[in-house]
Amino acid sequence: MAATLNDRFVPVRLEGRSHMHLVQKMGVRGAPTTLIFTPEGQEKHRFVGFHSPEDYLRELDTAA
Repeated sequence: MAATLNDRFVPVRLEGRSHMHLVQKMGVRGAPTTLIFTPEGQEKHRFVGFHSPEDYLRELDTAA
């Protein structure tokens, strides 16, 4: 899964409790939340919660 993430995306992990201004700005209501952005910075897809590796990869495919 890490190879797929690194090949297709630029993964960034953010600890929400330390960046509440971003949590509020992005409308994040639960953790974990995965946000996918276009290269221009527009939100393209989001999904919330823990997922099995297979389900997580399916979500990434939806975003691609």
